[in-house]
Amino acid sequence: MTNLLFKNGSDFFHNIWQKKFYILLIWFLIFGTYLYFDGPFNNAPIKTFVIIGGIFTLLSLINMKLYNKIFSVVLFTGLIFCVYTPNMDTPDENFHYSRALYISDGHLYLPSSVEEMKVSSDISEVEEEFKKPLLQTDLEEKQLSDKQVVYSNLGNTNGYSFVSYLPQTLGILIARLLHLSVFGSIFLGRFFNLLVFALLVRFAIKKSGDKQLIFSLLTIIPINIYIAASFNQDAFANGLIFLVVGLFLSYFEKERVSNRDLLIYTFLCILIAFSKLPYVLLVCLLVFLPKEKLNKKQYLLIVGSIFIVALTSVIWLKVTSGINATVVHPNPAINPMKKIIFTMHHFSDFIRMMIKEVVNFIPFKLQSLFTFGWLTYDTKAFMWFYLIFLSVALFVLPNGKPIKPFTKFGVILVSMGIIFGILMTAYLMWGEVADISIKGIQGRYFSGVFVLLGCITDFSRRLFWNQNRPEPIEYDKNKVEFNYTYIASLFILVSIITTISQYY
Repeated sequence: MTNLLFKNGSDFFHNIWQKKFYILLIWFLIFGTYLYFDGPFNNAPIKTFVIIGGIFTLLSLINMKLYNKIFSVVLFTGLIFCVYTPNMDTPDENFHYSRALYISDGHLYLPSSVEEMKVSSDISEVEEEFKKPLLQTDLEEKQLSDKQVVYSNLGNTNGYSFVSYLPQTLGILIARLLHLSVFGSIFLGRFFNLLVFALLVRFAIKKSGDKQLIFSLLTIIPINIYIAASFNQDAFANGLIFLVVGLFLSYFEKERVSNRDLLIYTFLCILIAFSKLPYVLLVCLLVFLPKEKLNKKQYLLIVGSIFIVALTSVIWLKVTSGINATVVHPNPAINPMKKIIFTMHHFSDFIRMMIKEVVNFIPFKLQSLFTFGWLTYDTKAFMWFYLIFLSVALFVLPNGKPIKPFTKFGVILVSMGIIFGILMTAYLMWGEVADISIKGIQGRYFSGVFVLLGCITDFSRRLFWNQNRPEPIEYDKNKVEFNYTYIASLFILVSIITTISQYY
């Protein structure tokens, strides 16, 4: 027993010594980023830095399968965001918190009038200390309340089903069961949202077959973890989207795709309809599976799956549009049907605007992937470094077996449809009738598209070796995975220190 402990201790310190430069870079980056963002040197939160540095050092030392490593990265870095992200300081987090409160009282669907939108008065306590550092609020002293108040902003969550809020609601219910404070309900709600996202990402990566590394790097973009460590329902939606993409990639590893596979895929796409409607188009990817994976009867099943998902989407859109008309958009200048008619009469202006949106995506919209809070502070200075890193990964890393041109065409077509759906949703639902522009679009809305398109690339195969080569490239897989996930985690670290320097 003593010899075993001695050996384990010896291996641990040997691992530290081997990775000493990686560990030193973590600590240098913590203090360097803090000073770069003008954090006060004389009042630096040293204890906080020790905790954060310790977590990232531990993550750099652990050796495990890639999907477990990414799960650990998401969970532990997300825990830091859970604690240090200020109170309700992610986009619309107070709205999402109110929806979780509403569901925790047994209400699954929104009412049709503002007067019926009653939630716990905890929302009032929370908004009194809006955007304050969570650890510096008095919410730890305030107990959860049974008193109800009308909260009209609850209607802003009408586009999402109760399913997307089950993790956050579970956190609130546990807090009530244990008689915790308002602070406890916020932390547990954020944590369970993060946990479900981390589990979905882990399973998605595990399913993605020989494309696991590229898949992993594209799922742990810092904004995805930041959003997951809040009450935002996008955590659940993104997790589902990643899982569906992972399942689609897993079908290329199988000799045959079973009916059970198709039904599970369809069910997940139905869930996506209730949380991120444009992404229901992922169900159409089934049409572009290699024909040798399917039999003729299964094509009928795929057609049926697309019909069911489409019907569900239309019904859900009708339900949410009804609430929009009576509650969310009392502004008569916002009317989707009138806007469609107006657009048809000004079609040339609309086309010009859409072209500009496409051209301006990288220099303008993509920047919001690196913007935090209520779009109030950012790490845009590091954006180009991150894009270079991802570009190197896409152009250099082997990305598994090549995907057939027909399937690539389908993936690109579906991706374009999703992008168009996201843009049109914002155009029709958020802008006034006579306003031919798109407002409110953030880069993170396209996270699922980035993963989908990234996993069909084969730049390294085209650039560096014969495309017809049957055998895989020989390389040190463990070393490559460690280096790339380590660099990706450094960008998460920069995002965390940006929040610390902004508020602490």
